[in-house]
Amino acid sequence: KLHLLREVEYISSVFFSEKDRKDTFVEFVSSDEWKDRIKMITPDITGSNDIINTRLALSRMANEPALEGSLWLDIGRLARKGGLYQVAEHSLAQADMSFQNAYTEPAPVDDSFIFFVQDSIGNVKLQLAKLKHAVGETTTALNLIENNIPASIFQMNDAELDSYVSKMTRDGNIALESKETLSRRILQSTEWLVSGGLRSGSEIKSRYHTVLKLAPKWERAHFHFGKYIESLLETRFSALSELGNNASRLMVLQNDKSCQEYSLESVSHFGRSLQLGQKHLFQALPRLLAIWLEFTSIESADKNASLEENQAQMNSLIKSFAEKIPEHLFYTALPQLLSCVIHQNDETAKNVALILTSVLAKYPGQAMWSCGWLRYSKSKEKNEVAEKIFVGAQRILQKQGNDLMRGMLDASKHLFNFLITLARFNAKENHTSVRMKVPIFEPELKNFIPPIQAALSVTPGALSRSSSRDVFPPFVPRMRTFNPELKIMQSKAKPRKLSAFVVPSTVAQRETSLPSNGAPISQDSGEMHFLVKQEAKGDLRKDSRVQDLNNVINRLFVGRKASSGPNNRRQRMRLKLRTFSVVCLTEDCGILEWVPNTESFRSLVGRTYNPQVPSDSIHRRGTRLSNFNDANLRNAFQRCQELFFVKKNLKLAAKKFNECV
Repeated sequence: KLHLLREVEYISSVFFSEKDRKDTFVEFVSSDEWKDRIKMITPDITGSNDIINTRLALSRMANEPALEGSLWLDIGRLARKGGLYQVAEHSLAQADMSFQNAYTEPAPVDDSFIFFVQDSIGNVKLQLAKLKHAVGETTTALNLIENNIPASIFQMNDAELDSYVSKMTRDGNIALESKETLSRRILQSTEWLVSGGLRSGSEIKSRYHTVLKLAPKWERAHFHFGKYIESLLETRFSALSELGNNASRLMVLQNDKSCQEYSLESVSHFGRSLQLGQKHLFQALPRLLAIWLEFTSIESADKNASLEENQAQMNSLIKSFAEKIPEHLFYTALPQLLSCVIHQNDETAKNVALILTSVLAKYPGQAMWSCGWLRYSKSKEKNEVAEKIFVGAQRILQKQGNDLMRGMLDASKHLFNFLITLARFNAKENHTSVRMKVPIFEPELKNFIPPIQAALSVTPGALSRSSSRDVFPPFVPRMRTFNPELKIMQSKAKPRKLSAFVVPSTVAQRETSLPSNGAPISQDSGEMHFLVKQEAKGDLRKDSRVQDLNNVINRLFVGRKASSGPNNRRQRMRLKLRTFSVVCLTEDCGILEWVPNTESFRSLVGRTYNPQVPSDSIHRRGTRLSNFNDANLRNAFQRCQELFFVKKNLKLAAKKFNECV
C-alpha cells in the first residue's frame, strides 16, 4: 500500500507541476527512479501487478495515452521475458494503440514529446519482433525489425551516417527514431542473422561496425562483437588445425595472421565492454584473459616478427585495460590470474603482477586471502613474484596514507604461518582436542577480514553499479581472537576445527583495542568456526576450483526461468548449491569455512541399513558399511573401488558393493 501511495504522489507531481506537463512527463518517465521501481517488482500470471495497475488507472484518469502506452510496453516486455506470449502480444498491441493516439492528439505538443512518442513506437516494434522470434517466426521477426532500414546504411562512413540520422529526425516522411533505438534494432537483427547463419562474415562485421558508429559507448554491442570475432577465431582453428589438440592450436595461432588479428580484435572489444559496464562480466572477462594468456604463451623458434609485434600489441592493450577496468572486476577472476603468475612471456607476467598488485592494494582485506598462498608455494619463482606483489601493494597503501592496511598486509605473514602450523600439526593418537597458545597479532586480529564466503564475495548489487564503493558487504562480524581449544576431527586426514570469538563490525570499528587472551567477553556475538587441514596426497586448489564451479552453477540457476505453468510464471528456479569458502595457505594446506548442520554421506547411508535382513542377502541394510575397522569390509571396499576406478567395470563394482553390506 505504501508503494501505491508513493505512485499516486509521483503522478500527482507530474500532473500539477508548474512547468509544461508534457516536458515534465518525458523527464519523469525517463528517470531511473521510474524504471528501477519496475525492475524490483515481480509480475503475476497476467504479466502485471498492483503498481503497474495503479499507474494504468492514473494515466487513464488524466487522459495521458503516452504514459499508458509506456506502461503497456513495460508489461509486454516483462511478459515476453517470462514466457507469457499471449499476454505480451495483447500488451504490445495496447501500447502501440496508446502511442498512436498520443501522436495524433489535437493538443499542441513540442518536438521532444513527439520524438519520445515516435521512439516508443519503434521500441514497441522491437519488442514485437522479439516476441515473434521467441515463438519461432524468425522471418517475420527479421522483417519487422529491419523495416525502413536501408541496406546502404551498412556501407556509410561516420559523416554519411550522421547525415542519415539527422535526416531521420527532420524529414516528416521518415519515422522519428533515436540512435539508441536504431542501433538496438540493427544489433538484435544481426544476432539473429549470426545464429541462423544467414549472412557472410564481411556483412556481419559491417553491421556490427554500423552499430558501434551509432552507439560507440554501448557495452552490449562491444561484447557481442567480441563474441562474434571469437567465433570466427574458433572456426578458423577448426579449419586449419589437423589434430585438434592444444599443440596444433598453438601452431595455427603462431603462423596464421588472421587468427592473430581475430585474437587482438576480440580482446579489444571484450575489454571495451568491461570498461563501459559489468552486465557481461562473467562471460567477457574470463574469455579476455584466456585469449590473452594463450596468445602470448607462444614462443617462436624462428623469431616471427609479425607474431612478436602482435604479442607486444596485445600486452599493450591489456596494460591499458588494467588501468581503466575497475579492480573489483579483476577480483572476480583472481584464480585465473593467480594460475599464470609465472608465464613464458615476460611482459605478460609483468601485466599479471600489475593487475594483482592493483587489486591487492584496492581490496587488501579480501585479496590477501586469495594471494597469500603464493608466498608459501613450493615454487621459488612464485615466492619471489608474490613478495614483489605484496611489497608493491604496501607501497601504494603507504602513498595513500593507509598505514593500517599496509600493516595488515605485512602482518598477514604471521597469520598465515600460524594457520599453516595448525594444518601440519600432528596430534597424538585418539586425541579429540588439544589446547594451543593463542598468538598476539599486530595489528589486532579484528582488523582482518574473516575468510568466509559472505565477506570475500563481491555483492551482487556492486556489479550493477558504476561506482566501486561498497563492493563487499560493509557489516561483517570480525574475529577478535582464536579459541585456545582446538578440536581434532576423527576422519582420515585428521583436520582441525578452529574457532574464533567474533564481535560485530561496529564494535570492532569503535573499540581501539579488544582483549586477545583467548577468553570470551561480554561484547562477543558468538563464535566463527573453520576447518584447517593438510592434504597428504591432494591439492587444496582443486577444492577451491570446485567451489568456483558451484558458484557458476548457482548463477545459471538464478538466470534460468522456471516452467510456464500458472503457478510458476515469471518465477526463478529456487535451486542453489550450498557453497563455502576454501582459502589455500599452500598447495596442500588450507582453511575451509565451517558449514553447520551437515552430515557425511557415509553416516546417512549407514543409518538407512536394516540389520534384520540376513547378511548373505543382497538386500541387506545395516551399519556394517560405516565400520571400517572390519578388515573384510575394508578390503572389499578397496576391491570395489579398484573395479570401478581402474577397470571401469560398474556392474562388477555394484555386485562387490552388495557383498560388502
